[in-house]
Amino acid sequence: MEYFRYQLKKSLFILFFWLSILIFSLTLDAQQLDERVEKQLKIFQLSYFLEEGDGFPRENAYFNNALAYLENEHLSLAIGELEKIEYNSLYIPLYLKSQFLRAQCYEKVQRWESAIGVYQDLLIQVPVMQEYILYLLGRAYQKINDTSNARKAYLQVIKEYPSSGLTALIHYQSALLYLEDHQWEQFWEECSLALEAAPEEKFKAKILTKMSDILWEDGKFIDSLKYLKEIIENRYEREKISFQENLYLNRFQTVQQSEQLEIPPNLSLFFADLLLSYRRYQIAEMVYGEIIEKYAEQIDLAQIQYNKARAIYYQGDYERAINQCLCILDNFDQEEIVIRTLYLYAGALLSTGNRSQASEKYHQIIERFPENYFAQVSYLRLSEIEFLQDRKEEGINFLKQLLSEYPESSPAQEAAWKLARYYTNQNFISEALPYYKFIYERFPLSSQADDALYWMGKLLYSEDSVEGIKVFKELLSQCPDSYYSFRVSAEVGDINDKLKDYIAHSKGVSLEQFKKSYFPQGTVAQLSAYRAEILMLLKLYQESILELSYALKQEPDNVYLQLLLTQGYAKAEEYYRSNSYAQSLLNNFLMDNNKEIPLLIWEYTFPLYYYDLVEQIAPSYHLDPFLVWSMMREESHFNPYAESRAGARGLMQITFSTGEWIAQKLNHKEFNYDLLFTPELNISFGCWYMQYLQERFNKNNFLIISGYNAGPGITDQWIETFDISDIDVFVENIPYQETTEHIKKVIRSYLIYQIIYKN
Repeated sequence: MEYFRYQLKKSLFILFFWLSILIFSLTLDAQQLDERVEKQLKIFQLSYFLEEGDGFPRENAYFNNALAYLENEHLSLAIGELEKIEYNSLYIPLYLKSQFLRAQCYEKVQRWESAIGVYQDLLIQVPVMQEYILYLLGRAYQKINDTSNARKAYLQVIKEYPSSGLTALIHYQSALLYLEDHQWEQFWEECSLALEAAPEEKFKAKILTKMSDILWEDGKFIDSLKYLKEIIENRYEREKISFQENLYLNRFQTVQQSEQLEIPPNLSLFFADLLLSYRRYQIAEMVYGEIIEKYAEQIDLAQIQYNKARAIYYQGDYERAINQCLCILDNFDQEEIVIRTLYLYAGALLSTGNRSQASEKYHQIIERFPENYFAQVSYLRLSEIEFLQDRKEEGINFLKQLLSEYPESSPAQEAAWKLARYYTNQNFISEALPYYKFIYERFPLSSQADDALYWMGKLLYSEDSVEGIKVFKELLSQCPDSYYSFRVSAEVGDINDKLKDYIAHSKGVSLEQFKKSYFPQGTVAQLSAYRAEILMLLKLYQESILELSYALKQEPDNVYLQLLLTQGYAKAEEYYRSNSYAQSLLNNFLMDNNKEIPLLIWEYTFPLYYYDLVEQIAPSYHLDPFLVWSMMREESHFNPYAESRAGARGLMQITFSTGEWIAQKLNHKEFNYDLLFTPELNISFGCWYMQYLQERFNKNNFLIISGYNAGPGITDQWIETFDISDIDVFVENIPYQETTEHIKKVIRSYLIYQIIYKN
């Protein structure tokens, strides 16, 4: 017994000893890493400090000459200028950039040995960005099929720089090397490591897409679908989400045809849900039915039965939908399913004209489940039923009851807006004003707060111009970039235009000034910012995006890093993402009432993408290019791959039927649906259609936009129904909320484009 105790103590001592050594080693590695980062950061800071004082005029002249030669593809002349820049410890970043560019020139003319020589020299000379030097060296080896040396370079990065923002890309490049050699186990391992390290969504989509495609080619269809499902569910590639969804639908149907494969229920459910979202209701119903029959014990049966009921309802088969709802209510008691089913049941009853029974169901929801969201929206439906029967007082009472019971809810905001608009249209100003005020005070950050302020001002101005002006000034102050802020001057004439002041001020805010004000605070993030700037200069956009994504994990709210990321996406022609980041940046500055915005942020938020195409095509159709850019921005946010659930495609969101009609008018005989993803054709068709609407609606931009969104025939009906002499009243009275909001968005963008770019 003593012997065993002795052995146990001995083993514990040895284990403790080695753990101590390991912890000491890790601490030492961490200290060394911190020291290395600090050293690199000091090199960048010193160099840029000296450059600001024009410390290296000759070397900078050589470098700028080289950039000018490169712009005109004079590679040999560029190399000659870059060779004149000799190594100096005072301007290491400048030297590094020059040699990176020199190596790129060699690569462009296929002088791979020369490029490799430059990278090898940099590894010896330059103590910064060594992981990127190794990465570019590995890529150069890969180009000449020197797999062994490429792998060595990549492994060195992983070993020496495990926490680098480049790690995910290195693992992925290594995976591709293993793929070429058919080393499958290593390929999957490297892909998994790349996914774990990836700091950016789009790069994750790239890895998962590759994995899915390889599995599909290898006949492992179920596993391929799982990876595709992961991309879609997490929206890793938002720009191409419809591509991924349609690919899933097509591949699933291929798998369905194989009798030898057992498809897991979660993949079948995902297939059915996609069909439902794409309005393929009949097939969705059939698939839900098959899932219920085949997997009843493995699924949430109540939820699938409810989804099946929705698929039947959206087919317009309301009697069958009612029967399906009754079946669910008889057999299941999960509260949320019961509530949703009752709400769907009421909707089906209403659609069959059975208003009294529908009202009973909405009342039942309110009484049985007063805390649920569907109780709140049931008040809205009850109000609609009363208005349909011309019982306006009863309808108004339901809206007021909703406000009283749930004043902080989003349905309450909708109820307040309905009441405000009803009283406005009746010209009951004193009754309308409290509801506009309710929206602004209760929901100041909502998209309707500026609408409410404007209508408060407009109604007050008609009775007391001084009070009206006060509210208008509040609107201009709080929401300077709002659509309704632009409508103020149309309503009352000259008034202080805060947005013009903002943009004029932005023209005086330099990027250097912005950088100094908002440069990252942390050592790691600072170093990443310096690296990203160099990578963008070298047109290594994917690498710069990954570096910045890594840095933003350290300082997620840093606006300078966000601006660099916005630039990176724009330069990589990922316009949708660039525009999203720019809009977020701009919103934050405007919300803080901060004018220190460089003009570049405004330009990325309202950009002139596809400039050559728009400048060429728009004038040929007698269109203002700014209106075309505004339409494109609001239709697709410059995503050429955009596709709506209704099938509208491309930059200007053209449906197949409209595209086919335009193709006939333009005698475009080669037209097919996929061509709508082509920027040139999409812009050309969109501009032709805008010209058609311009002629039809006598150049009235509000009506052109309405016709583009809802259709010219429906717009004609609205012109006949509503008073167009007051454009504000006309826009707000349009029955399609989507069209109302679209008009506001496009007009707002159009006016901002003019402020930024005119003159």
